[in-house]
Amino acid sequence: IYALRKVTMENNENSVDSKSIKNFEHKSMDSGISLDNHYKMDYPEMGLCLIINNKNFHKSTGMASRSGTDVDAANLREIFMNLKYEVRNKNDLTREEIVELMHNVSKEDHSKRNSFICVILSHGDKGIIFGTNGPVDLKKLTRNLEARA
Repeated sequence: IYALRKVTMENNENSVDSKSIKNFEHKSMDSGISLDNHYKMDYPEMGLCLIINNKNFHKSTGMASRSGTDVDAANLREIFMNLKYEVRNKNDLTREEIVELMHNVSKEDHSKRNSFICVILSHGDKGIIFGTNGPVDLKKLTRNLEARA
């Protein structure tokens, strides 16, 4: 998100598009992240953006409802749709549903996509994210996500 904000501010516009981002491929941002080693982005489709928005949690977790998260999810959806991503929103998923969803997405054919983006809006801590019924290890979610030639 920082890179998107950076592009918007430098272009003095209220929107971001993929053309704007390409103008910054070879620049370093204030964060110190170098974009010289950029990711190949010339596939037929921009990619898939999965937004998991957990707002309401089971009482057994002791977790409070996350107010404002629906606005964040809607803003993210708009940003990635403007960048020509296929956006899928999922709401209030249990830890088991998150694991199953990530597994299923990893099995899809991504060969025509530039990238896969997953945004999880939820409670969390170092190395874990909360489904509506409890925590799940981030490594468990990402272990099947790797580039395949």
